Amino acid sequence: LVPSRGLGDVYKRQLLMWAVWLFLIIVVLTPLGGRIWCTICPLPMFGDLIQRGSLFTPRTGKTRGYNNKFAGWSLKWPRSLSNNWLRIVVFLCLATFSTTMVASPRVSGLVILMLLLVPTLMAGIFELRAFCRYVCPVHAFVGPFAGMSKIALRNTSQEVCDACKAHYCEKGNAQGWACPYGLNVGEMKESDKCGLCLECIRSCTYDNVSLYKRPFAAERKVTSMSDAWLTVAIFTIAIIYSILYLGHWPEIREYINILDKKNWDLFGIYAGVLWSSVLFVVPGLIYLLARAGRVFSKATLRTRDIFLDYAGSLLPFSLLLWMAFVIPMLFVNITFVIQSASDPFGWGWDFFGTANTPWHQFIPRYIPWIQAILLLVGLHLSLRNILRSWRERMLEPKQQFWLSLPYALFLTGVCAALLFFFTH
Repeated sequence: LVPSRGLGDVYKRQLLMWAVWLFLIIVVLTPLGGRIWCTICPLPMFGDLIQRGSLFTPRTGKTRGYNNKFAGWSLKWPRSLSNNWLRIVVFLCLATFSTTMVASPRVSGLVILMLLLVPTLMAGIFELRAFCRYVCPVHAFVGPFAGMSKIALRNTSQEVCDACKAHYCEKGNAQGWACPYGLNVGEMKESDKCGLCLECIRSCTYDNVSLYKRPFAAERKVTSMSDAWLTVAIFTIAIIYSILYLGHWPEIREYINILDKKNWDLFGIYAGVLWSSVLFVVPGLIYLLARAGRVFSKATLRTRDIFLDYAGSLLPFSLLLWMAFVIPMLFVNITFVIQSASDPFGWGWDFFGTANTPWHQFIPRYIPWIQAILLLVGLHLSLRNILRSWRERMLEPKQQFWLSLPYALFLTGVCAALLFFFTH
C-alpha cells in the first residue's frame, strides 16, 4: 500500500474515487445508515426516469397491479433468480478484477459505464428496480450489513398496517411511487431488502412509516441459503483481501498483477482460490460446524437453521473486519486525497493550497491498534448475537453452550490469526 512518489495525477484521482468511496461506504454510511447509500445512488436514476417519466411527481394509473403509470414492459423478474445467487456471481466477478479496476482509469470508466447502462436497460424490461433488487454488486455488500445500522425504516403501528387493505406503501398512489423494491412496510422485519428510497413515507395515507434509531448490530436474521452464502462470501473476501493487499508478501501480489506483467497463469490460480473459497470451502466449513453443533447439543434444530443463524451472527465481525481492512487504505494514501481536493482534474489548480502537500501517512502507529479494537468488538458482537439467537429459540443453557462452541472456536481462531496478522 505504500505508494511511489512518482505516481501520476490520474492515479491520484483513482485513489480519491475508490479509497474515499470505500471508506465512506464501509466505515461511515453503512454502520450509521445501512443502505442509505442506495438513497443517493446514481445507478438507477436513468432507469427510473424511463419507467416513471418523472423524477419527483408520481403518475397515477394502473400498471400490472400498481397504482402508478410506468413505461416499458414491466415484466416480472424470473422467480428462479429472485434471490442472491446472481448477485453473488456479479460481486465475485468485480472482486476478482478489483485491482485492475482500481489501477486502470479506462477499466474503471468501463465498469461505471456498465453499471449505469445495465440498470437503465433493465428498467425498460422489468418492473420496478430489478437491477437493484437482484443484480447490484453494491447491494451485495450494503444489503447484508443493513441490519447492523443505527437506523431502520419500519411502521409505527402494526395494527394500522394489518387493517390497511390498499397497501399504498407497496402499490403506490398519487402521493408516492410504488415501492421500487417491492416491499410492504407491514411485512418488513429486516432491513436488507429496503433501499431507503422513502417513497413509502410519501405514499402511506396513515402516516404510519418512520425511521427509527436502534442499537448497532441489532438484526441477525438470515432467512435463506442465498442470503447466508452472500454473508459468508463477504466475510471470506475480507480475509483474502486483507492478506493480499495488507500482507508483507509482495510475491502474493504478483498473482494479481495482470496490468504490468500479464501474469494470467498466476491470476488464474488467484481467481480459482478466491471463487472456490467463497463458494465452497468456507461455507462448507461453517455448515460442518453447524452440523457439529447440532450433534454436540442434541438439539432438535435442523442443520440448515443452525447454519443460517451462524451466518447471521457472522455479520458484525465481518463488517468490522472490512473496516479494519479499508482504514489503512485511506490513511496511507490520505495525502493523495488532500492533493486531489485542491487539484481534482490534474490541471495545476490549487484551490485549498494542498496540491503540493508532501506525502505522509496518517497516524501510522495507531492503525494496528485501531484494527485490533475493531476485530475484538466484532468478535464480541458476533458471539453475543449467536447466544441471543439460541435464547430466542428457548433452548436450554447446556444446548446453547454446545451449539455455540464450534462457531465460537472458529471465529475466535480467525480473530486471533487476524490480530497477529494486523499487528506484526
